[in-house]
Order: sequence, then structure tokens, then C-alpha cells
Amino acid sequence: MTLQTPSQHRVVHPDDGDNVGAIGLGIHVRLTGEDTKGAYSLFEYVVPPGLGGPPTHIHTREDELFICTAGKVRVELAGEEHVVEAGASLLMPRGVPHMFHNPFDEVTRIVAVVSPGGLENYYRALSELPPGPRDMAKIGAIMTEFGLQLQKKD
Repeated sequence: MTLQTPSQHRVVHPDDGDNVGAIGLGIHVRLTGEDTKGAYSLFEYVVPPGLGGPPTHIHTREDELFICTAGKVRVELAGEEHVVEAGASLLMPRGVPHMFHNPFDEVTRIVAVVSPGGLENYYRALSELPPGPRDMAKIGAIMTEFGLQLQKKD
């Protein structure tokens, strides 16, 4: 069996990658799907205190692993609430409705491993939206293009 290796071996430093912040989040792309031959993408999210976060949504293509490195974040996953504190991790499988936000008084930092790679293209498309109030019709169209779905409220 031949093991595939990443395109380039390297240390990823704190300032490496692009900040494609969108919807109020700092979204730092540390490794792209291209960097890992499609295996995964690596992000760091900086979630300001009081940020509402994304609406409840479903990834049809990706699994996400959140690793909280500072602060804490509230995640709703399949209708169940989790508070993920620094040092804890949470797996969010594809197909499962989820959302997250930071109702706490401190900045939260999350390392996210998203597999397979490529979600950075979704974030880049979101970051190109004009500033101002969220236009959910435009956000919804971008989500659909990249295999995400807004979860309908009952």
C-alpha cells in the first residue's frame, strides 16, 4: 500500500494562510484541500464575544472536527446543545444539522479540520459578499453551490 503525502511538508505558523473572514468570523485558512491532495482543509476560526454565528445548516460533503483552543463556544448539533471549552473537541459528521455561536464574554478560537478539503472555496465566496446585513438569499445560493443546506425551522 502506498501512502499519499501532502503536496508540501511544512510547519504552519500562526500568521500563515489567508484570512477570509465572513459573517463576522475571523476565518484563517491554514491549509487548503489543494495543500493536502483533497484529504482535508485546516482552518482557525476567531469568534468574537456575542457573535450569533451561522444559522443552523447541514454539510452534505464534509465532516468537521472542532478543537477549541481558547475560550468556549456553544454548538447545537442534531438539536443537542454542547459547550465546547478550551482543550475539548467535537466531531460534527456530514448530514447532521448544526450551528455555533459565542454568547460568552471572551474571544473563542477554534481549529477546524474539515474533510474532504475544499471548504475554503465556500468561505472565499462568502467573504466576497458586500458588507452590511446578511442577505440570506445570497448566502443560501452560495451554500447550495458548495453543498451546504440551511436547516428549515419547524
